[in-house]
Amino acid sequence: MNLTDLKQVLDERSGDPAEHVVHHLRLQGVRAKVVARRRRRVATWTACAIVAVAGVAAAAVVPGLRADVTPTPADSPSPVRTIEGFPEYANGARVVAAKSGALPQHRVELTFVPANLDLVVFTRCDGTGELEQEVTVNGHDFVSGGCTGTFRPHGWDGLDVEVGKPATFVMTITGAQRPDDTGGGSVAIPDTGTFGLAIGERIPFDHYPLPPRPSGTLDPLPETLPFGCTEVRCPDAVIIRSDPADPTRPVRRPLTWETMRGIDMVAQTPGLLHVRINGVEITTGEWWDYAMSGNGMYGDKDGGWKRFGLGLRPGDSATIEIVPEHITGAWQVVFTPDPAGGGA
Repeated sequence: MNLTDLKQVLDERSGDPAEHVVHHLRLQGVRAKVVARRRRRVATWTACAIVAVAGVAAAAVVPGLRADVTPTPADSPSPVRTIEGFPEYANGARVVAAKSGALPQHRVELTFVPANLDLVVFTRCDGTGELEQEVTVNGHDFVSGGCTGTFRPHGWDGLDVEVGKPATFVMTITGAQRPDDTGGGSVAIPDTGTFGLAIGERIPFDHYPLPPRPSGTLDPLPETLPFGCTEVRCPDAVIIRSDPADPTRPVRRPLTWETMRGIDMVAQTPGLLHVRINGVEITTGEWWDYAMSGNGMYGDKDGGWKRFGLGLRPGDSATIEIVPEHITGAWQVVFTPDPAGGGA
């Protein structure tokens, strides 16, 4: 995740009715196609990221994972099966319900009965222009902003989503932006193009059909740090990297705490990175392919991490621990201090 990614996720945090939206971030699926000043306003934190909707952390521990299991994932279908234009498997989930529409129609409605509540919502927009969307759940605001994204709520409180009870999701195309990076304003919604909405159910990591490992040496991790930093230009950044001899080994780093602007994560291979501070898990980065897409989450400014039971203040002693799970390649986690400082 770069400066634009995290900035737009933070913008969405303040502007969306949901307290947090995951961009992790997560992910090749967490993308919002809007012009530069609004690009990636929706997220999946990742990717999105693994990022959270409805007032929770950007990413959360995936239910059903067993630390003592070495996964032997099935091969991905070839060609990849699609459902209403969505890949059947994406970002740790399998699509179980989907509906698509074509412009000039502006709305699709999808009703399904959840078998569980570990759900992911996918949206997509194809065609001319950078479309904007609004998604509601049972009449409640869910997410809005640039179209095409992956949204994983940690919980469904206030949205009337229950196991065994029909839930209605509505996606509405609300506008369009110029299809470039000039920062231009709104344009008319085009008359051609398609869009869609899908619901996926999360599945255990060792049941997910991962893509085959690329032949030869994996691409190196990107050298660019968040916010356009380098190790020279941002000497205060806390950079935690995998053990070159054993990327599966947990890594600990004691430090004197500074208020953090955000966390940025990347990994060469599929797997998870559990991020813990003073023994408290605050987020989990997820990767489901070898694309090395960024994962990230908000920092602790303005008391954002008190929901985890952490009330860190500048000068406090803290220990960061990164625990890999299923990852078999290099990884990196960067904590970027907030230049303005301030405590939680």
